[in-house]
Amino acid sequence: MVSKFSLVMATYGRYEEVDSFLKSIEESKYNLNYVQVIIVDQNEKISLDEIIDKYKAKFNIIHIKSKEKGLSLNRSIGLKQVTGDIVAFPDDDCEYLPETLANVDTYIKEKNCDAVMGRIVKRDGSDSLRTWPKKVIKVNTSNFYTKCSSVTIFLKKDKCRIKFNPKLGAGMYFGACEDADLIYKNIKLKNNIIYNPDIRIYHPHYESGKNMDDEKVYRYGVGFGAFVKSNLDINTAILFIKAEVYHLARALIHLCTFNTKDAKKRFAAFKSRIEGFVKYEE
Repeated sequence: MVSKFSLVMATYGRYEEVDSFLKSIEESKYNLNYVQVIIVDQNEKISLDEIIDKYKAKFNIIHIKSKEKGLSLNRSIGLKQVTGDIVAFPDDDCEYLPETLANVDTYIKEKNCDAVMGRIVKRDGSDSLRTWPKKVIKVNTSNFYTKCSSVTIFLKKDKCRIKFNPKLGAGMYFGACEDADLIYKNIKLKNNIIYNPDIRIYHPHYESGKNMDDEKVYRYGVGFGAFVKSNLDINTAILFIKAEVYHLARALIHLCTFNTKDAKKRFAAFKSRIEGFVKYEE
């Protein structure tokens, strides 16, 4: 039996990238009769109507205009329209490879898992955004964070808790870790989640930290601190300590090499995580 996919995309400020994503769905090897794309459109000045009109006869697209701002909040709006068996959350600047959906469907069925996570790649197939493991790994409370990105997460609707913390994610004060929160809560519910590097998604590459402005570094940091506090236990406490030690050590190394610009960013990352932890309230 063919699984139906519901792909929930919250978008703001992008035009050509949305076109490229929909083009990648059109070129998918999967049966497009079993693909639902839900676009939650936060744009005020950009109109996506012309792009959506190009593809709506080829597969099911639901276009929702939203006056709200915030990634998690708008994904939650999109979730109300989901009719598929497997739910995913593509970024508005990512693309699926032709085999992505077929590989997800096959793997979930073969391994009888509740969710699968993959890796992000550049055009040439090499790792993008971070170094990704190259072997299949069962995701647990100790290893989830380095394998987690919302763009690569596919969840079975009838098995998983698919709900975002509206306080976390881009567009909010606590501007990150809505994906980590989603996965961690499902792990705690004993759902079977597997990381498989053969599940690949294209995303433009940038080096974390180096290409991020100060505001983004800050929002990521407070988001991380908020995530830890929201899910505080021995595992997230250890994760928090490791992250703080890493950023402090990197800051000191940069200082010793007179790289004050990067040192400031690392100190900001260190301090903002504490701030997020202290300020977050349920």
